[in-house]
Amino acid sequence: MTSEGCAFLTIGVIGVIGDCVMVVVGLLTKHPQTFIATVMIQRHPVYWLDDGDSIFHQKASETIFKIHSSKLDSSKLLSDSLSDAFDALKGPSVDGQCLDGCSRYVVLDPIEARDFVALLDSLYGNKAFSADSTLAEVSSILRVTGPSQLDLPVLHEQARHFFEDLCPKDAFKLATFEFHDSSAEEAMALSIQYDIDQCQKSLLYYLASETHLDASTFPTTTIPPTLTSQILQHGHALESILIERFTPLLFTPPPTSHMECTDVLAEQWMPLVITPAIADSAMGKPLQTLEKMKSIPWGKYGICDSCVKEKLDEWSEEQNAVWELLDGSVWGTKASEVL
Repeated sequence: MTSEGCAFLTIGVIGVIGDCVMVVVGLLTKHPQTFIATVMIQRHPVYWLDDGDSIFHQKASETIFKIHSSKLDSSKLLSDSLSDAFDALKGPSVDGQCLDGCSRYVVLDPIEARDFVALLDSLYGNKAFSADSTLAEVSSILRVTGPSQLDLPVLHEQARHFFEDLCPKDAFKLATFEFHDSSAEEAMALSIQYDIDQCQKSLLYYLASETHLDASTFPTTTIPPTLTSQILQHGHALESILIERFTPLLFTPPPTSHMECTDVLAEQWMPLVITPAIADSAMGKPLQTLEKMKSIPWGKYGICDSCVKEKLDEWSEEQNAVWELLDGSVWGTKASEVL
């Protein structure tokens, strides 16, 4: 987004209904052409500030933000080109009209409203951006500060660091990893778009083992269709590899060092392992299922301590083997070669 690429809006107010404003919009670009339309836009409930001097318009949601351009300037995060664009906001009105004390408007598209809100939350201190931020918050700031959007290199690098820290780094953390507030599909796409290689391994496994790998779950506003197709292709391939590798182990009770313990394990294998695994469609979830197998109190069912330890060690070794297997299944194409 550069000063040449910014589109400025001049707005004439027709009426106000609550937080909605019906306006006549004139869209001006660097070309001497004006487009006139009547739209209903929504003031953001938090970031419509009475003393703000700049209005930003997210057209997909028809949401407008009234904020302080100085807040962005003083952050010292802006690239030179974007600083120039914000400086232009302080100039005279294009046609002498104004809305609520502001005479210039910047169109945010293709920036997502939720991403811009996450950025404002951080800049205004309403929600600290830190290592404790959620993956959803980190993903939003990583995307909105990227070179193809607002291009805020300092904050972008910080978001990248937090993103890397939030992704599991070994088989055992990945076995219990869950997405509570964010899209695994979006996180996978971001890891590819910004070449965050160390996260692609765990995210691809999560997609292959915990989602339906359905194109309809990939948001088209943030993930290009070509990238969605590539992720699905790799995800389905990995899913097949995991099922082929893990199914024999899952349905075959393993031997132990003692015949008595082997008999007990075989007797309990169906109710304790196979039945819950089938209910959970666990054939393609080796890391998670092995972790659940390790958590079963086998000693309670009559297996001796040494045999229990033997099995736990074997299942941990298998988890590490699956983790290493992922190295051959991880995304190997740069985003620039796909898009």
